[in-house]
Amino acid sequence: MNDTSDAIRRLLVLDDENDVADTICMIAATAGYDTDHTHDPDVFLEKIDAWAPTHVVVDLKLGGRDGIDVIHQLAEMNCGTAVIIASGLGGRILDSAARAATESGLQFLGSLPKPFSRSDLLDLLAVEVTEASTSQASPPATSKVKPDVRQLADGLHSRELTAHFQPKISCATGELLGFECLARWPQQDGSIIPPDMFIGLSEETGLIHELSKQVYEYALTSLASRAQETKLQLALNLSLHNLNDTTFPKWLLNKCQEHNIEPERIILEVTETASMNNPLAILENLTQFRIRGFHLSIDDFGVGYSSLVQLARLPFSELKIDQMFVKTLANSEESQTIVKSVVSLGKSMGLNVVAEGVEDSWALEFLRSIGCNEAQGYFIARPMDDVSAIAWDGF
Repeated sequence: MNDTSDAIRRLLVLDDENDVADTICMIAATAGYDTDHTHDPDVFLEKIDAWAPTHVVVDLKLGGRDGIDVIHQLAEMNCGTAVIIASGLGGRILDSAARAATESGLQFLGSLPKPFSRSDLLDLLAVEVTEASTSQASPPATSKVKPDVRQLADGLHSRELTAHFQPKISCATGELLGFECLARWPQQDGSIIPPDMFIGLSEETGLIHELSKQVYEYALTSLASRAQETKLQLALNLSLHNLNDTTFPKWLLNKCQEHNIEPERIILEVTETASMNNPLAILENLTQFRIRGFHLSIDDFGVGYSSLVQLARLPFSELKIDQMFVKTLANSEESQTIVKSVVSLGKSMGLNVVAEGVEDSWALEFLRSIGCNEAQGYFIARPMDDVSAIAWDGF
């Protein structure tokens, strides 16, 4: 990131209490900020374009409107301004507003509960405003055109499906432990169709069986040599629809033997929110995978209807904490409490615990401090192609 220590910093405050807005501006001015404030959301949004503030403070209660509406509009504008949320409302409301800002893609610096001290505000204004990492290649453009079933069938027939690989590291040591293999569909124009545009379609149409086999084989072939040499683990996403194919476990075992990869190196990730229409058959099939030596991970833990029931019934060896909690760790005491509880639960059951969605050093240090086993996320590395994955040696 370029040195911005001497750059002009502008703070724009949206608050319907003029004395509070004046106080915020006065404190920020002592830290070298140019400041301005307004009580009108429409004027505020106009000033975003006209004045280009580097930082904004948005109050949640604004008379006839509220700060969430403003946050939503900032996100629609693709605003890159650093955002601070201020409010005298309860902590859980502030946590929810913070999550809304983060999940909208805004650069959220933190919350400012009222009443606040001078140091509270200055600490937030001192948070480094991050830019996209230049140490990693920019991800390929994402295709906006959703394919139909015929296009997907043709793509599978032509064996166009590939995989990208996201590193998983030890929270304690930073050591590379393995990769999650993520389905990708590259296009001739260089763009990539993301999995949320074709996985659901493949499940609805029965193409998921061929799709999974192609992605698995691509992943095993691409990383076979590195997995053999270093005993890295490969995490593969398993659709419960795959379990309708009774030949699938044997097929996967044969592929592992073909590439000289022990089943113990393979983690099959089952989405926790997936529908279980035939729970007995799923129990039997997943148990067969475990008998053959494969590991099973319950993915997106904490957002499904029957998390604890599935965790108790099915033979999981790993638990992945849903990223919606991990991404907001730095700014949400509620998320910190939930993640700490999930890590404790998983470890008490003898499970390997993985946190996905790690996007800053604070989150990684917190996970390390509470004993979480593994982490993955953009702070560590974005998903990458097979060539980059083979060469990747740490973050």
